Amino acid sequence: MTRRALFYVGLALLLLAVLFPLYWVVVTSFKTTRDAFAIPPVWLFSPTLENYRTVFANRGFLNAFANSFIVSILSSALAVAVGSVAAYGLAQQPAELRRAREKFILSLRIAPALLFVIPMYYLATRIGALNKHWLLIAAYAFVNVPFAISLLLTFFDDIPKELRDAARVDGAREFSIFWHVYLPAARGGIIATLILCVLFTWNEFFVALVLTGRDTQTLPVSITSFLTFQGIQWGALTAAATLIMLPMIVLGVLVQGQVVRGMTLGSVKG
Repeated sequence: MTRRALFYVGLALLLLAVLFPLYWVVVTSFKTTRDAFAIPPVWLFSPTLENYRTVFANRGFLNAFANSFIVSILSSALAVAVGSVAAYGLAQQPAELRRAREKFILSLRIAPALLFVIPMYYLATRIGALNKHWLLIAAYAFVNVPFAISLLLTFFDDIPKELRDAARVDGAREFSIFWHVYLPAARGGIIATLILCVLFTWNEFFVALVLTGRDTQTLPVSITSFLTFQGIQWGALTAAATLIMLPMIVLGVLVQGQVVRGMTLGSVKG
């Protein structure tokens, strides 16, 4: 009984530590500057949308929102497309050959972004590709491919090998088996992988900071425009942070079952 009580107390403290910053950001976005910095803190206040009006009046933020949406969707779709083909190929290989390739993919997955961002920046400056959307899409697709392969591999491993054998007996070619058997069977895993890639790309800061320019800034970089020499615009900053988080929270809730399953399988088999 005591252990169970301690477990729930610990769980409540953990939830409080995780959710309180989120609560503070959302609540502050609806406060005036006076209420936001009142001492002692104001728990009951008259909400205002003035901070959101400030954010929507910022043209740079709206452009960044569009850039983040385009880059996240296209780069994630590209990463999942490449990752699906690679994961299917790996899933059909003998365990001895597959193990070494999985280690290599894992090493790419955990490698720091600095290893490839600097060479990519140098190459982009040489060919005049900085401040281009396609550069950012290619960079994020490259970053997400190892993750997509390792996660999709767990879903493809769950598909019975007998399905592939039966299709081959019927005369199906390898690409037909991949397209008509494996992709439909792993549809939930593919959607979960796509959502996770979008989440990672949407929130990524370092790559965007190095490779973007005025026309291609994404949200994590654009939000720093609220940190001015005159001070931090806390109201607008928290409103912008709420708008950035909102689409990803909705997506996460919609696919949480598949995402948790994919992350669990990845942690067990990865």
